[in-house]
Amino acid sequence: MKAGLVVLGVVASVWMSTAHAEDITLTLQEYPPYMGDALPHKGLLTRIVVAAFAQQKITAKLVAVPNKRAIDGVRMGLYEGGFGWAKNPEREKDLIYTDPILSLSMVFCQKRGREISWKKLPDLATYRIGITSGNFYSDEFDNLVKAGVLKVDASNSDVSNLRKLNAGYIDVLPIDVEVGPYLIAQNLGEDERKNIVCPPQAYWSAPLHVVLDRKNPKSPRWATEFNIGLRRLLESGQLNTLLDQARKDINQAK
Repeated sequence: MKAGLVVLGVVASVWMSTAHAEDITLTLQEYPPYMGDALPHKGLLTRIVVAAFAQQKITAKLVAVPNKRAIDGVRMGLYEGGFGWAKNPEREKDLIYTDPILSLSMVFCQKRGREISWKKLPDLATYRIGITSGNFYSDEFDNLVKAGVLKVDASNSDVSNLRKLNAGYIDVLPIDVEVGPYLIAQNLGEDERKNIVCPPQAYWSAPLHVVLDRKNPKSPRWATEFNIGLRRLLESGQLNTLLDQARKDINQAK
């Protein structure tokens, strides 16, 4: 009789631990090293998103899609959620946003030995600033360019701009603090890598969130569960540990 009670107790314990387990389907876009289907852990941001949901016994199932579909598909109800998006009043009509996960932090990569001292964006008025066509660099940056205060030189990719920076054709390159070093490590030769530095002084930061389909009745609860899981990772110190390991794995992969 006692043995039967023990077995029943074990079964009940297992049932209770899995009763609330469920899946959520999230879109995965390409923005290395934050996100990417071929990256270790599917990217830095992906590592945290998956772990935060897992804290609450929710399995994040990732679907790799083109970048535009990564958010439009969620807004249309084709997917339950996505991640890596900044707040936008127009998007908030269709989407529920979680608490911020990480923030993009825009810095200026420069040629080693020719570092520029600056405090505000207008301080860069006399320098050649490389930009990548189609990228957004903040409202303030765009307004200063339109006003003729900042002089920009456009290329078709960040990698092309890094090579122009190395060759001295531009003086600074605005780029995210994680993206810059990743692209340098993945695309430039050893001598080129030594010539470029990306100081951590940021001119703009943009918090990134998980977004969920507002029409889905599960979304408010999923947002709450994710926020709880994210706080648990942060308070336990696991968040930084996961990030450090993912960053190491991604930088070593080539």
